[in-house]
Amino acid sequence: MTTANDIIKSAFRIAGVTVKGESPDSDEVQDALETLNDLINSLSNDSLFIYSRTTESFSLTGASSYTIGSGGDFDTVRPMNIVSAYVRQGTTDYPVDIITDEEYANISQKSINTRPYFLNYNPTYPLGTIKVYGLGSGYTLFLVTEKPLTTLTLNGVVSLPQGWLRYLKNQLSLEISAEYGQPPSEAAYAIAKDAMGLIKRSAAKNRTMDANPLAKATNNIYTGWGD
Repeated sequence: MTTANDIIKSAFRIAGVTVKGESPDSDEVQDALETLNDLINSLSNDSLFIYSRTTESFSLTGASSYTIGSGGDFDTVRPMNIVSAYVRQGTTDYPVDIITDEEYANISQKSINTRPYFLNYNPTYPLGTIKVYGLGSGYTLFLVTEKPLTTLTLNGVVSLPQGWLRYLKNQLSLEISAEYGQPPSEAAYAIAKDAMGLIKRSAAKNRTMDANPLAKATNNIYTGWGD
């Protein structure tokens, strides 16, 4: 079983800061753990690095907006992105369209007491903000979301899909190289780039071609996928 400490030790060796059989000092390991978690937090901004999506349900009370995040109206991990939504009344489900800030702003009457038809998500921090058009209470809202990647503890066991350890070890080595003034390894760069492509390709298999990541850029068959 692999831990964050194992990833860090491998990254130091790949970067050429340590040699086989040598371990970095404890303070160097702690610095590298911070760098590793900074990397993981940064990757959470890219939809194609979010390897799984979460479906959750929340009760609607008739309010026009709800906060979402730890301690919010919807008390859960704050999502990076809401992919899709629907509401349920009894045993019947009704689709809820996700709309942009501009589309929500163009709705002239926002307080209609009907079944929810539209949802707008603003990923404010630390609590996100969900606005709904159609304030009917008594519905259960189901959200399919992309949550941030989980940061790592030093000796906690790392459980990630195939290919991730290869990517993290080599990508972290590049960041360690920069910090320690070592020339970046061309081999590590090539391996990290290859691993990144495979990870994103695996995620893209289950995504629609018109997916709209957090950057709100339109990615489809005409514009292609951004890096």
